[in-house]
Amino acid sequence: MGGRRIARRVARTLLRPIGSIDPNAVTFTGCLLNGVAAYLVFHEWFLAAAITFLIGSLLDAMDGAIAKVTGRVSAFGGFLDSTLDRVSEGLVLGGLCLMFANRDEVDLWPIASCFAAVACSYLVSYTRAKAESLGVQAKGGLASRVERVVVLTAGLLLATWWPTSIEVAVHVLAVTAALTVIQRVIHVHRALPDGRKPRRDRPHTRSGSNVQRPEPEPAGDPGPQ
Repeated sequence: MGGRRIARRVARTLLRPIGSIDPNAVTFTGCLLNGVAAYLVFHEWFLAAAITFLIGSLLDAMDGAIAKVTGRVSAFGGFLDSTLDRVSEGLVLGGLCLMFANRDEVDLWPIASCFAAVACSYLVSYTRAKAESLGVQAKGGLASRVERVVVLTAGLLLATWWPTSIEVAVHVLAVTAALTVIQRVIHVHRALPDGRKPRRDRPHTRSGSNVQRPEPEPAGDPGPQ
């Protein structure tokens, strides 16, 4: 919640001199910059790639705040934001994978970690969306979107002076994203002990028929977590 409030304040500050802006345009611009970052990564221009990737990721984080500040929140905007976030991650990690494969001495481990990082990053997003469709919140975990951006940005920045750092960053991304998926699967399993969706009480019954509702849980019982 604190991060969202800060993002809205920043959005208001940025919008003062320009008035209003389409949040979907911000989303597309962020994705485009991540594509540029992928190109820079492939050519091993790490410092430029880090700066471009960071700006693109910040735009990806700000589009939702801009939508709320400008009153342009829409279901399609949220869908587009989530979709292009996955595209952005795939582009940058794909650029890294091609870079590792293009070297004179090819090391399969960082290439394998790139594949694992892409797959697990997508699964982190998928597990949250699927859990929410089942009525369970699954936002936590070791490596959400923000943490993955921080790790990758740090790896790109340090690679200018320590080339191995980008390989370390990719390995860390793969491991932490995989652990996050496992954490969320365990969380959803605990939240659905009988394997069924949580029931929601209906506010009304048909034609006034007497349908007995389940009694509320005793106070102090948090239920499955």
